[in-house]
Amino acid sequence: MKPTVGRIVHYKDTEDKTLAAVVVYVNPDTNGMLNLAVWNEFGKQFNALNVRQGDGLEQWNWPPRS
Repeated sequence: MKPTVGRIVHYKDTEDKTLAAVVVYVNPDTNGMLNLAVWNEFGKQFNALNVRQGDGLEQWNWPPRS
């Protein structure tokens, strides 16, 4: 799947928590790096810029399909 603005993704924070995020920008020059609006478990929103796809800390990935 190709990421586009407005899609919901998962973001793994520095404490290895998986958080909800919305794609706000897809950088066409960096092979899929995204800018995200991320919400933590307390409802506080923060921005994560130039995030790579993956399963590591400070990376994004698609939510699992059930």
